[in-house]
Amino acid sequence: METSTIETQPVLSEEIVENETKRKENQNENHVYLESKKRDHQDIVLLIETAEAELADLRLRKALIESDFSKLLDYFTRYITNETPISPIGKTSLIEYVAYELLRPLNDIGLELSETAYDTWKTRHFLANYNLNEQNELIFSFIIPTINQRYQVEAINLLEVSPETMEITIQDDRVLSLIRYWSVDRLFSTGQITIFNHKINQILAHARTLGFFVNQTLLDNTKPLHLTLQSEFELTEQVLDDIFITTMNHPSYDFEKIMEEQYKVLLDKGQSLIISKNQQNQTTLEISSGEYHRSVIDFFINYEFLVPLIVRKV
Repeated sequence: METSTIETQPVLSEEIVENETKRKENQNENHVYLESKKRDHQDIVLLIETAEAELADLRLRKALIESDFSKLLDYFTRYITNETPISPIGKTSLIEYVAYELLRPLNDIGLELSETAYDTWKTRHFLANYNLNEQNELIFSFIIPTINQRYQVEAINLLEVSPETMEITIQDDRVLSLIRYWSVDRLFSTGQITIFNHKINQILAHARTLGFFVNQTLLDNTKPLHLTLQSEFELTEQVLDDIFITTMNHPSYDFEKIMEEQYKVLLDKGQSLIISKNQQNQTTLEISSGEYHRSVIDFFINYEFLVPLIVRKV
């Protein structure tokens, strides 16, 4: 009996050790398998989240394409003004669609997207560029081709459009630059300036129908022109003499001295211009187009001999 007990114990011990070893090996194998499943699960969750985000973005972009201007404004408020997260492609598309709706009046002169820049529309007469500034305003700038291609004019930042306040502001100093490029520098033709002025007014009229308030501007040709304009240039004897000579040589014009340092130029069709010089030698112009609807550009195109009062070579 004692001998039998002594021989069985080593066998049992070896069996226990072997079983424990197998159990640990199985546990190790299960751990590797479970870790692999865990990683797969995480990858699948990430793929689902990515796919859902892409699907949501596609649905939004589809909705943008299908939206009228009123709905586009709602999206603009949500994603641009209120900074709700949106994909770069979605944001770019939203801004493009809003810009197009504002530029619709240019369709009759061949409005189409540029092939070389995503933020530029082209027409037969000029390019229209748009971008979003830090105040979430759409800034429209325009490039008019010059008569002499050896000389180029930088883009003219002209319109500031605020979808948040529904206001449009025109940079009137750039309007005077247009007159200078045309009359002084001879970079644009009269026809180019006339067409440009007409099309911008169509854009502004269209914007009003969309609900925008358009601030007063020198470009406005929807009503008679009755405007006081402060010139940056001094009133020189040479300028006055040239104006006087022109009026004396034209049967429908006249030139009157109202008082010291104040003169009135009588033009045809009931139009006139009063020229005044104050003590600081600054020139003030009181422009009247009578009953004719004209912008400042229209006025000076018709009476180019008066241009040196507001712009000249420096």
